Amino acid sequence: MATTVFPTDAVALSAALEDFFRASRRARARLQPGAEMSLAQLHLIEPLLESGDALPIGALASAAGVSPPTATRMLDCLERAGLVERSRREGDRRVVLVALTPAGLRAAAHEHELAHERRRQIFESLTPTERRGAVRLLSRLAAAIEDLR
Repeated sequence: MATTVFPTDAVALSAALEDFFRASRRARARLQPGAEMSLAQLHLIEPLLESGDALPIGALASAAGVSPPTATRMLDCLERAGLVERSRREGDRRVVLVALTPAGLRAAAHEHELAHERRRQIFESLTPTERRGAVRLLSRLAAAIEDLR
């Protein structure tokens, strides 16, 4: 069986990506204690913040890139914490709508503030040249990741 030999640049990029992903996971773990919701839960309810209205679970799942059953489990936790409430759509009881409670709105706003502060810290740690390069590179990496099959 032939072994694939990767060029030095590919090995270096792979190692750098792994370092970046590990650092991201460690940062998320460090920043979670005391949080009212996880980053994944925040991504799930972001459309509620943007719309200001109740939305179907399927729409939230789609926007967050998770399956409806996964979204339902995440919403179960948020509902138990008093951050969201569910109701049935009038005229079509099969559709479950989700809305933020006042506590959920406050928690989401707080988590957004924390995320903004973390991004500001990262931004300030880079030189202007690094910032411009990071924007180009991160945009390109996001597109490449989206294209993975």
